[in-house]
Amino acid sequence: MTRAVMRLAFAARALVVLLLAVLAGAAPASAHGDHHHPHPPKAPNLVRGGGFEHPAVQRGTSHPFPSIRGWRLAYGPSFELQNGLLGPAAAGEQYAELDSDASTGIFQRVHTQADASYRLEFCVSARPGTPPAENVLLVRWHRRLLTRIVLDGRGHTKTDWHAYAFTVTATGIRTRLQFNERGISDSVGTLLDAVRLTEDAGKGHDGKKGDHGPGHPGCAPPKHGPGAP
Repeated sequence: MTRAVMRLAFAARALVVLLLAVLAGAAPASAHGDHHHPHPPKAPNLVRGGGFEHPAVQRGTSHPFPSIRGWRLAYGPSFELQNGLLGPAAAGEQYAELDSDASTGIFQRVHTQADASYRLEFCVSARPGTPPAENVLLVRWHRRLLTRIVLDGRGHTKTDWHAYAFTVTATGIRTRLQFNERGISDSVGTLLDAVRLTEDAGKGHDGKKGDHGPGHPGCAPPKHGPGAP
């Protein structure tokens, strides 16, 4: 065998060894890939500023604002945001109190599709230490009453969040979502956080125990409401 042929044979053997090594290394990765089941992406929240995280408020304080991200005033003097003043938020760091110097209503027009169904979720807490007369919340969907919530803060020293979930139907390309404080107008009232609106997956309310709405471990299981009237 000539020296040139020997070199070619050696190179061929080396190529085969390299190929086998590559295939051996790729097999486990392929096997792992077959068992990989990524979580589906979370449905986008159609509500802007639903967590009331902006503008930022110093920890342990509250602050009134003439305007905040996503929301507009329906009535009342201002938006009041708090950061841990009365206890932890349902999600994130901040939440809104819908009675700054007087009872306040807030709303926004969300982008929707006519006749499409959506899941509306939010968390509500009575102001700690206050009676039911101070914590009356009306929720409106396209200006119609969706629900009336009355909570009792007596016996509580910090926020006590409750989750609510409703299936609602849009009437057009923009739908008005509104939260109205209707308790005593005296600078203390209902706390609101983690407002979320997502396209309905068509499953309706499963009513399973431990369903805490939009990922709020501090909230009680959702009080499922009927569809919008």
